Amino acid sequence: MRRRLTSLSLLAFLGLGTLAFAQVTGVVNDANDFPEADVEVTVKGTDKVAFTDENGNFNIDAKVGDTLVINGKEFKVTSTSLGALKYSTTENVALDEVVITSIFEAPAKAGQTIVNSDQIKDFNPSLSVDQMLGGKVSGLISQAQSGAPGSTANVTIRGALGLSGGVKSPLYVVDGTYMSETDMNSINPSDIETIKVLKEASQLAIYGARGANGVVIVKTKTAKKGATTVSYSSRIGVTNMMDLPNIKVMNSSQLLNFQRGLYDLDPTAGYGIDWTPAEIAELSKTNTNWADESYRTGILTSNHISISSNEGNLSQNFSIGHDKDQGAVIYYKGFERITSSYNFTSKAKDWLRVGANVNGSYQTRDIPRDRFNAQSVFNAVLENQPYADVYIYDDQGNITYDQWGYPVYNPNNGGGYPTLDEMAKMYNRTRQFKLFGSAYVEADLFKNVTARSTFGATYVRLQQEIFNRGNTYLAQLLGSPASKTDDSRDNLNYNWRNEISYVNSWDKHNLRATVASEFQKYNNYRMVIAGRGFPNNDLVTQNLAQEILGGGSSFTNRSQIVRYGYIGALSYDYDRKYMLDAYIRRDGTSLAGWNSMYGTFWGFSVGWDIAREEFLKGSNVVNSLVIKGSYGEVGDDSALTTYSNLNLISLGFYNGQFSGTPSRNIANADVSWETNKKLNLGLEFALFKNKLTGSAAYFQDKRNNFIFPNQFSYTNGGYRSFMNAGQLTTNGLELDLNYEVVRTKNFDLSLYGNITNVNYKVNQLNGTSQLFVSGSAENLVHIEGQTPYQFYLVRWAGVNSQTGEAQYYDIDGNITTTYDGGDAVATGKTPLPKVFGGFGLNTKVYGFDLNADFTYSAGGYSYNNVYQWITDPNGITNKDVSANDYWRNPGDNARFARPDASGHQYSTQFLEKSDYILFRSLSLGYNLDKKLLDNTPLKSLRIYGQVQNLAMFTKFHGNPVQGTGSSESSTVSSTGYVSNSFAGFGYPMTRTYSLGINVSF
Repeated sequence: MRRRLTSLSLLAFLGLGTLAFAQVTGVVNDANDFPEADVEVTVKGTDKVAFTDENGNFNIDAKVGDTLVINGKEFKVTSTSLGALKYSTTENVALDEVVITSIFEAPAKAGQTIVNSDQIKDFNPSLSVDQMLGGKVSGLISQAQSGAPGSTANVTIRGALGLSGGVKSPLYVVDGTYMSETDMNSINPSDIETIKVLKEASQLAIYGARGANGVVIVKTKTAKKGATTVSYSSRIGVTNMMDLPNIKVMNSSQLLNFQRGLYDLDPTAGYGIDWTPAEIAELSKTNTNWADESYRTGILTSNHISISSNEGNLSQNFSIGHDKDQGAVIYYKGFERITSSYNFTSKAKDWLRVGANVNGSYQTRDIPRDRFNAQSVFNAVLENQPYADVYIYDDQGNITYDQWGYPVYNPNNGGGYPTLDEMAKMYNRTRQFKLFGSAYVEADLFKNVTARSTFGATYVRLQQEIFNRGNTYLAQLLGSPASKTDDSRDNLNYNWRNEISYVNSWDKHNLRATVASEFQKYNNYRMVIAGRGFPNNDLVTQNLAQEILGGGSSFTNRSQIVRYGYIGALSYDYDRKYMLDAYIRRDGTSLAGWNSMYGTFWGFSVGWDIAREEFLKGSNVVNSLVIKGSYGEVGDDSALTTYSNLNLISLGFYNGQFSGTPSRNIANADVSWETNKKLNLGLEFALFKNKLTGSAAYFQDKRNNFIFPNQFSYTNGGYRSFMNAGQLTTNGLELDLNYEVVRTKNFDLSLYGNITNVNYKVNQLNGTSQLFVSGSAENLVHIEGQTPYQFYLVRWAGVNSQTGEAQYYDIDGNITTTYDGGDAVATGKTPLPKVFGGFGLNTKVYGFDLNADFTYSAGGYSYNNVYQWITDPNGITNKDVSANDYWRNPGDNARFARPDASGHQYSTQFLEKSDYILFRSLSLGYNLDKKLLDNTPLKSLRIYGQVQNLAMFTKFHGNPVQGTGSSESSTVSSTGYVSNSFAGFGYPMTRTYSLGINVSF
């Protein structure tokens, strides 16, 4: 994190090199003598710049006599020998330097991964921040929910997992404000300075229940010491739909001959068509490419301006940005966002500091439907017949139009529904206004004791309008008039933290002790109004509806959640060699049962920097070597549903009379937190004059007391309650490596990569040895002693080469040609990837920079509904070309069995590995030499080009990165949701090409 520092300790060594330049290395510490990450280090008067790593280390090309500038403070390189360079650390610090001492900022000494702005600067700004983290952080996996512009991601850290589905998302802390994964598309990436990812219990305990599954701390940009700076960035680009890997649909001639071949195979079966050669020849003249008719080249634009100033006792930064991404589907406007931010810090008195930040975002978004039928354009593109016309034509060959002037779309396209008609006429738009920020006041009570109070809040106003015009094919098909639904949500969430810290250093001892309290409240209100019978297709306000629908179609509801906690924290180190951190938190939540609302959670970590021992000091091989370990227990209340701890009455009408009945839920006063016992053993290192840096860790999470529904028998009323049961162990290994291959004055080349291996084991369930996942889109099961979320399917045994019959394994493992759902078994295969990470390179040559970024995943499986549908011989829809590889004659080694009326069955035949390598980003830029800008108002100028999602390498048929296979079938909030468990007709990935410019004045 780049910020003002009140003390700097630099230990630098001059490496071997030429007499003019050398590699200067050092360590930057913060006010508490902790190593400070992502601090900018420059050589005064040059364009040379470096940033400290997570241990505070840096290296930079400099020569004796140069001046290093670190956050506005200058340090002279005074030595002329090849020994140690000494910097004066006795200078008085300017009074306007502001210190951030909050324990919630996560001390840099503790284990964490930091992503700085340079690592995400070239991504398409409409990509949500949580998607940008994919492949950048070991232990973190980010799976995009869809390829639609503005989509967020399913992010999990170190395999965080429950046993009832859903996503155990981390807590996002943006400038002190608590946010969730759904908020991540509201943040403008151009405003971000650093992102810290916390994974160890010793840090997570600070954040209580919200931080149980990891914490992502986002810090926006603040002003650097010096004159006012104005920065402007702009980009323009195009976006296109990527081809689905390993899928190629038939053209007209191929489909017609395929259908004729099925008829010839068995004229009585009913799944072929008796086309004559003349009919095939005539129909083949029409060869509609439904992708061309439904997709387009979309335009994306981005503009961002910021003004920062840090002079005297006031530091402030203001920015405003606009991003628009049309997406690649016709008739839809895509995603548009306006953002603005302002932050300041001020030293009001010698003993008093204040600061605040306010961020605003207004966005609009519309995306096409992605359900499992012809209403999804992504289904229509694959399954509509290529020999069908898009429109209805009259006898003269002209497109026909309806009474409202719309073209009449052809429903006789194989799918039986004109998807383009719905896309052109239906109005579906979401608008969201979000205001979030925090403010703090910090006072020095007396020597070494500081008090701080921080208030953070997020306000969200979300409105969705869905209007089905009366002239749509759907309205006419259903025989219903025009209808509309307005869905409005109004949420205010805030947290208030108060803390007192004691910070002191003496001799080689450094100590910080903090006590704090935190109050959190979440207020949610929702209003839904449904109406029908509108006067025309353009007037769509509900006051014009002939009827406002009741019976649950129109309603309001509200809810509140309250959490409160006390925190104690202690950090100590001796000479930065031996380190100890300890935390304890007493938490309360309104979600738990009345007898179990409070829990105590704690954590500690120890570390040893071996490189600071005498036997390694001055080593040119080992520059830093820190061994660390941590253990802790954190509580998680995310699986507890609102008001499930209360016995409620449901009100309504029965036989025309107002009535009340007991709700189906019976409160359990003892149901409480899920708990997670976390162990971490790690190593952080910098070797060979900091050319090779990295970290390695072993982690183990043991989760207990999962929330399970306890269903009572229907003879007793069919009520249910919730209970705590079960245990799941997750363990794995992480490795991060960064290697500077070459570093000279005009040429730098560095490689980076990370890999994470995760394993899961269900130790206990809720009193049973096997438990099916309720509500999941696919058949999934937990089995004690095995991996969770196993697919429960009939096993495919291939095609009998002599008879062409489909073969399966029965429950005893014998091959049979009879499909029986009762033969389904746990397959041992799950959607959970075992290995994931990222890698890439960064290089600079004479002002040019080239950056390549890859992500990958392996070991997971996904049920491929798409491939099953488009290869099934039944039906008259279009097929994948591989569908023609079916058995015809004895001895054939065919992919698919001899077609029959039953078609493809639900089996492991379509359970595919979701392994992939994604070439996610390639950017090429040029930084204009600062010498050329000396007589201009410009400080810097960079132009660049970037391609996002260049290529996908996978054996999966379709898109293997699809967190939500179909949002109308299963969403993150759905019971039993498991990320990437199935492929449906969701929004595919897009490829973008863009050009941009960054300039500062």
